[in-house]
Amino acid sequence: MLTLLVNLLSQTAEGPSQTIMAHLNSWLFLAIDLVLIILCVLRYIHSALKYRQYRFDLHQRLPPTYPSLIPFLEPIILFLWDAPKFLKGATSYAGSLTSTCIHFFPGHKILFFQDPETIQHIWKQSDKFNTVRMRVYAYKYLFGMPKKWASVYEADDSGPFPKPLQGSNVAPEKRIHRFLAEGIDKALTGPGFAPTLSRLQKAYVNQMSNLEIGQEWSEFEDFRRLIHMTTGQSTIEAIFGPNLVRLNPDFMEDLFQFDRALPWLSKGIPRFIMPTVYRTREKLHDNFVTWYKYARENFQDHLIYKDGDGDPFWGSNWMRQRQKTLAHIQDDITLASSDLGIAWASTENMVRNTVMAMIHILQDKNLVHRVRQELHDSFGDQDIKDIDPKLLGSNPLLSSIYAETLRLHVKTYTIIYSSHSNVPLGRYLLPKSSVGLVNSHFSHMNTDFWNTQNGLHPLDSFWADRFITDPADQSSGPLSPERRKITTASATQIVSREHSGLHFSTDGLDGSWIPYGGGRLMCPGRFLAKNSMIFTFATLVSEFDIEFKVDNIELESKSFGFGTDSPKKPVPFRIRRWRRE
Repeated sequence: MLTLLVNLLSQTAEGPSQTIMAHLNSWLFLAIDLVLIILCVLRYIHSALKYRQYRFDLHQRLPPTYPSLIPFLEPIILFLWDAPKFLKGATSYAGSLTSTCIHFFPGHKILFFQDPETIQHIWKQSDKFNTVRMRVYAYKYLFGMPKKWASVYEADDSGPFPKPLQGSNVAPEKRIHRFLAEGIDKALTGPGFAPTLSRLQKAYVNQMSNLEIGQEWSEFEDFRRLIHMTTGQSTIEAIFGPNLVRLNPDFMEDLFQFDRALPWLSKGIPRFIMPTVYRTREKLHDNFVTWYKYARENFQDHLIYKDGDGDPFWGSNWMRQRQKTLAHIQDDITLASSDLGIAWASTENMVRNTVMAMIHILQDKNLVHRVRQELHDSFGDQDIKDIDPKLLGSNPLLSSIYAETLRLHVKTYTIIYSSHSNVPLGRYLLPKSSVGLVNSHFSHMNTDFWNTQNGLHPLDSFWADRFITDPADQSSGPLSPERRKITTASATQIVSREHSGLHFSTDGLDGSWIPYGGGRLMCPGRFLAKNSMIFTFATLVSEFDIEFKVDNIELESKSFGFGTDSPKKPVPFRIRRWRRE
């Protein structure tokens, strides 16, 4: 650029002396350009050699810095242009997953941990990580929490676990993240789980009945919207009760639109650029406030269901406890922003995964037949709505379809951060106040780890049986033959005693199948998501014929790092009751 500018100026110069000076200046700037290029190349070569040498140093330290030709600018541009491609290259070395350090700004680095061994260390040390930054960012930028109250959440650096993080001095009564985590755990992994799942099942059956699908074909414009308005709404009713949606008929549609805009909100796009999205979020807040007022006026203790958890106004003990505690210390809009986070987190990725599972099943007529046959062999002529979803979840084929869908389509980050101390992670180290990321997608595509049956079932394709292990078939199961060889003999003996026939297995996958994270960072909603997802696709396949009206379904990429794949465009389809022969 400098050379071009000098040449243009030299053409306008007058006289021989000016021409000579212009050419001298031109050569001078050209020399400067060349020196800068050479310096960049030499720096890159030095960084690359240091990066390679670092790989063979087994002392515990930071992951090696990923080399770049133009510091800071190059990784930012490549990341923004195509994050999956850039990170795939940055987190692999000699064909294997590794960990690396990327400098995006001077003084600001992000550590990407992707090798399975380090990830297993992360899960083991997960009680030392502080998730406050991530939570507060989500509350403020995604769900619209007022800054005043977001700062209250930010001030609590004690963590969500029973024991406060080392170095924290937050008083017990101000441990808001612990209170929130305790409520979530009781609702989704403790005594509230079974009643919530039962309510979800009943609500879903009612939703499908309301569609009045008969023996003749009925046509719809968007398959994802069907799952959102049935399975998604059933989940909302199971947690919040029926009145949130009844009082606000547009709630589910607004939540649908909000989900589609969430990747843009996560980037901090301001209101004046996308005002409609902000108005939709505010409308959802108002929906919650309307529901709060109604429930406060009508709820009485004697209305709690016999299961001790549900009720017709607050929906669940989880919501009642949140009202008793949070409503006294923050305003309704703040509480609504937090509840919007629960509504989104409990529905949208589960909806997306259900959609993707159904796409894979319906695109394979043989798999449709197998699912129907499995259900008949296991449950006979029993009506699907009367089957305990947990029993469906114990079926090897259904569980494998579920797990393979998450392996192929969940592409989310687990964020790790230590606010008070360095955290050892085996070979590597997470320094105090540094941010680390683990992306599920690269672990799920690790060719060194996963079984492809010698390339017959590539990792970028759906294989319904990938997670089914047959003790009589050494080529079965999720682990590659090489990875299986390093499995300890004791673990193999335990597995063989527990399973004498075909079985679903995630044994040995702790650092590689990570759609929900791991350790104490694992998503507490995983059990509800699994049972809801399997119950939905088992019901749809066993009760209905469904045909998509498009041959190729393109997936959107903007959700990378944020959640689950979903169709880029609406998927039109037709549906009718299955005519059993």
